[in-house]
Amino acid sequence: MKSARFWLWGLLAVPLALGIARLRFDIEILNLLPEKLSVAQGLKLYQEHFSDARELILTLEGPSADATDSAARALAQELVGQTQLVAQVTWQPAWMENPAQATELVAALWCNQPPRFLQQLTNRLAPANLTNVLNEAREQLATSFSPGEVGTRGYDPFGLMKMPESVAGAAPGMSTGEELFVTPDGTFRLMFVESSTDIVSYRACRSWLNDVRHVIAAAQAAGRLPADVRLRFTGRPAFVTEIAGGMENDMAGSATGTLATIGLLFWLTHRRLRPLFWLLTVLVATLAGTTALGGLLLGTINVVSMGFASILLGLAEDFGIVIYQESRSHPELDASELRREVAPGIFWSAVTTSGAFLILNLSVLPGLGQLGTLVAIGIILAAIVMLFGYLPPLLRMRRARDLEVGPSVRPERFLLFSARRVLPKSVSWLMTFVLLAVSIGIMARQGLQLDHSPNVLKPKRSDANATLEAIKSRFGRLQEPMWVLVTGHDEGEVAQRLATVKDVLQRASSNQLIASFTLPTELWPNPEHQRANRETLRALVAERESFRETALAAGFTTNSLFATESILNTWQRALETTGVFWPTNQASRWVLGKISAHGNRGFLALGLIHPTENLAATKRFASEWSAALVEQGMVLSGWELLGTTVFDTVVTELPRVLLPIFLLVLTSLWLAFRSVREVFLSLVTLAFSGLCLGAAMNLLHWQWNILNVMALPLLLGMGVDFSIHIQLALRRYGGDLMAVQRSVGRALLLAGATTVAGFGSLAFSTNAGMASLGQACALGILVALLVAVYLLPVWWSALNRPKRSQGRLPD
Repeated sequence: MKSARFWLWGLLAVPLALGIARLRFDIEILNLLPEKLSVAQGLKLYQEHFSDARELILTLEGPSADATDSAARALAQELVGQTQLVAQVTWQPAWMENPAQATELVAALWCNQPPRFLQQLTNRLAPANLTNVLNEAREQLATSFSPGEVGTRGYDPFGLMKMPESVAGAAPGMSTGEELFVTPDGTFRLMFVESSTDIVSYRACRSWLNDVRHVIAAAQAAGRLPADVRLRFTGRPAFVTEIAGGMENDMAGSATGTLATIGLLFWLTHRRLRPLFWLLTVLVATLAGTTALGGLLLGTINVVSMGFASILLGLAEDFGIVIYQESRSHPELDASELRREVAPGIFWSAVTTSGAFLILNLSVLPGLGQLGTLVAIGIILAAIVMLFGYLPPLLRMRRARDLEVGPSVRPERFLLFSARRVLPKSVSWLMTFVLLAVSIGIMARQGLQLDHSPNVLKPKRSDANATLEAIKSRFGRLQEPMWVLVTGHDEGEVAQRLATVKDVLQRASSNQLIASFTLPTELWPNPEHQRANRETLRALVAERESFRETALAAGFTTNSLFATESILNTWQRALETTGVFWPTNQASRWVLGKISAHGNRGFLALGLIHPTENLAATKRFASEWSAALVEQGMVLSGWELLGTTVFDTVVTELPRVLLPIFLLVLTSLWLAFRSVREVFLSLVTLAFSGLCLGAAMNLLHWQWNILNVMALPLLLGMGVDFSIHIQLALRRYGGDLMAVQRSVGRALLLAGATTVAGFGSLAFSTNAGMASLGQACALGILVALLVAVYLLPVWWSALNRPKRSQGRLPD
């Protein structure tokens, strides 16, 4: 027999070990979003192509412009020297460090211009006009007071760096580009640091960021960086590190806190150490088994789903508490007899609760579906383990006096949940009517408080997010822009779609639905224009020697022809290119990387849309973005759109989630009671508790958001458990309210308190959405528990003729 048990445990250990080996953690918050929503698709496209996973953003804030500039220069030199950590550091436009970098992008812009602009350039540089062009350049150099104009014209006498007015500002030659890196007062500067290796996993992100911090700290300690310049970090590595740390803290901290609360409440209630340690051991084993099974079935678990641990501990403990309390109330029963007593309540409780969590998979939010699956697995596992693994050893832990029955038994001194008397029925009915009237009044006056923002998807407290907000504030970008992402199989298709988007946005701007927009039309390679301009460019390149000789004859040096030679060289490379020409140097890649991307699925261009302060106008603009545009590869997205879109979708599909769980609850209630009266009482208890919950949330100024609104199906499934246990106990004890409160009532109060603690511990989660979900569920369970234990028995007595129990329970 022992050998068979050994092999059975060995076989069970195999899938658990495979599950642990397969388990991976996903810290990408965007994976919580519904995939079918175009706004979510747009956010993922943006995150994938325009949020460099290897790029850390540093901010430097000093007392003066000179101090900040010197610190940025010193820090860049410090980091560039760490070749094993850093591939590239960008703290000012690349063309300022190396002006030659600018010429390639300008040359590419000329290639993409409509042919008429190239023809105008050819006419201006005709042999008969070259002398006039050079005389104009000499006069500008002699009379201009602009250092930028003097510097540019000094190495560009033919004015090739001067683009047509239609693309003014698109090329770095039109402005220094400093405004992208430093505020006008010079005291706040950005620096972009790229990792030398891929840092895909959150552990790699954390390790790399810690190494960078160590390098900076060492430089500060050595005095190579000024102490009065403040450094802060943001960007994907910083966010990933914060989220990963929060995930680990949430997993360990909330679970440990829940276990500690369970242990404390059990000790204060029962003062028994051996049963306490045995219960905690079984709970930890159940949590480990659930995690392993989750890894086996799901593989990758999202960061938000990790909140299942504290929830499961609070729910699984309920079964153990009910079993323990019944073993104390019926010392004469053996394991099989006691199992028959408690199994129906535990069975139907497990069915409804696990069903409620499983139905979260019908939600549009994948992360909540994972959370529901994990908790449902754990609840079923806990019910089996508690009935067949926890119960037999528990009974062997009973003391001799625990087995005594009769009036001579000395009562234990319980500190918590010890029922000494039942509230008068008149008081219970008064509480019922007062709570009903107050809740209806609050809800009628205030209604449901809704939060449509996407803030619940972000960390509650985040240095990286605070740094990002500081960047927006210092650079005057307080209003979050929207994005339009334009996809295509090739450059030509994207160019055509950019033209379509431009028409749409111009109409929206004329109708004052948006404030302004910026599209990368001028920077985007235009295959049609490049083909049409090839002969013109070839003719210009052929005049290289003529340009050179004329400039030298006019008194310019060979150094003055640097920009001209560089642009002509770039045009020569473009002519030798068989496909579409893209500039490739560092400056060009940096600029184009902000507005374009190329992957296995084609090309992608990014445009920015600046909304008006009128929220209604923004909503109207978003609603008028047709599905046809999305199908053609023109996706509108943005964080501000996300909250409203996802919230509306969640609320719209909420009935699809609530209906199955309601039918499951109804079926479970009927199978448990076989009585219309008792099914009705359970539904009334749920409705009454839900009304009180809504009123309490209004009083606490808590709002319903895209995550905590899913507390409703959970509360529907879990809240009914209390009424099932109470009404089954009322049946067993013939309506003896004191007997019910001393047995099942006391067990439910303890079990419910730990469940509330499990959900309540999520309030300390680093993720704002999980914190709000935990708060709503904890409050809802507390309300349902108190209503079921203290008010439901009185309602039940009013509908049923009490039958006194024949036996007497021990105190």
